[in-house]
Amino acid sequence: MADFDAIELNPDLGEMLDDIAARIPEDWMLESMLRQGEMLRGKIVRAIMSAAKEPKGDLMRSYQVELVDKSKEAVSVGVYSDLVYAEIQDEGGTVYPKKKWLAYPHKDAKSYVGVRWPRDFGKGQLHFALSKKSSDVAYLFEDGRAKPVFILRKSVDLPGLDYLNTALDQYDQEVEKDLDQHIGLSFEKAGFK
Repeated sequence: MADFDAIELNPDLGEMLDDIAARIPEDWMLESMLRQGEMLRGKIVRAIMSAAKEPKGDLMRSYQVELVDKSKEAVSVGVYSDLVYAEIQDEGGTVYPKKKWLAYPHKDAKSYVGVRWPRDFGKGQLHFALSKKSSDVAYLFEDGRAKPVFILRKSVDLPGLDYLNTALDQYDQEVEKDLDQHIGLSFEKAGFK
């Protein structure tokens, strides 16, 4: 009823709306939505940096903005990570090995090990020893080193960093103002002041 009343009060309203629609570029929302995706991606990266004890670049760099769908009526943009461990880093949980053991460098051997894993060492270079305290823990030693090079476990419990909720909370505080501003710029580009 309100639409009919508006048209009845201003018979030129239909023509005015057609003129507005004709002057707005077809992709008028695309730039704003991609900008919003980049804004959220930036919030995720900052949340990872603040939540992790020693943030690594792989998780932060893995988050990308992608155009999910675009039609005349809607634009959908997503922010995603293709890393298999991104979800467990965020939510936490128990990690189990694909084979017998999970391996990670001993804290005193991290700089020595670098990016190598047990499979990168030559055959016979590492020696296996079960922990005296637990049958779910073992160590890999290298000749000449007093401390283990790797710790082996049957499972590892990871606490969640909860970085996605943190990022979304920060994003929600700013998105409306930023989106309004960029939609306004899109209308200005179309000739509306």
